[in-house]
Amino acid sequence: MNRSLRRLLAGLLVTATATLTACGAGPAKSAGPGGSESAAQGIPASIRESGVLRVGTNVPFVPMEYMKPDNTTFTGIDIDLMRAVGDRLGLKVQFTNASWDSLIPSLSAGRYDVLASSFGDFVQRRKQVDFVDMLEGGIAGVVPSAKRAKYPDAAAVCGKTVGVENGSATVEVAQTLSARCTKAGRAAVTSRVYPSDSNAVVALQSGRIDMVLDDRVVAEHLTATQGGRYAMVLDRAAPAFLYGFVVSKTNRSLSEAVMKALNSLIADGTYAKICARYGITGSSLLTKATLNAGTRKEG
Repeated sequence: MNRSLRRLLAGLLVTATATLTACGAGPAKSAGPGGSESAAQGIPASIRESGVLRVGTNVPFVPMEYMKPDNTTFTGIDIDLMRAVGDRLGLKVQFTNASWDSLIPSLSAGRYDVLASSFGDFVQRRKQVDFVDMLEGGIAGVVPSAKRAKYPDAAAVCGKTVGVENGSATVEVAQTLSARCTKAGRAAVTSRVYPSDSNAVVALQSGRIDMVLDDRVVAEHLTATQGGRYAMVLDRAAPAFLYGFVVSKTNRSLSEAVMKALNSLIADGTYAKICARYGITGSSLLTKATLNAGTRKEG
């Protein structure tokens, strides 16, 4: 996506530039338990010989990629899935945290083999890179659990006050929902813009707003990890898109190897188990990893 959705929850953690090597470099190991030998055979010779898959990311974006409290250990859905892919390919995964804007240029320059950083698979972006699609994203609402029944459809938000993060895609989504309401002769949606997603959640807790609009994966994580205090509604508040691991267009064999490894994780249930660690168990999960299947032009 165009950085907008990635800004959600950025205020919760301090971004630090750091490099973590999952394991020391060395010869490539054989495919891990349940690994895909056919996928491993597609690894480019240079990566096979080094035994290391170099992965660029940009933290934090909870629950996709962020640091544990020690501020040195990477965690998140993207991170855990990429580690599992590396295991299936018989490779040790090395993560490097870098600025968002530098990731694709650095990939093109050969400094990384893959990017795992909540990139949206958009048609315009595919002019530069390939995507191994691994999760569905979108926009959803978060409300107190006791009020979930009051939001059976998008029309229920008419006349309500919603919290959005400044500069994020949720600002435009709130405006679109409001326009639909007034066009139908209903009350407009009132938007309250906050500097961060966490500020909007605090406003929801205090009753100053009725709903927080958030990235759907973030919303699902929030509702799953806060003791049942919140519920996710309007999970199709905006058109869905696909998150993907990013690989250079000049490295199609690696794209295909990553896709095959990811599909082996989906087939044996490992993919669902990893996503469930972060509360992601619903419609965001894919039943099959694909290559360049996103249909949205841009985020």
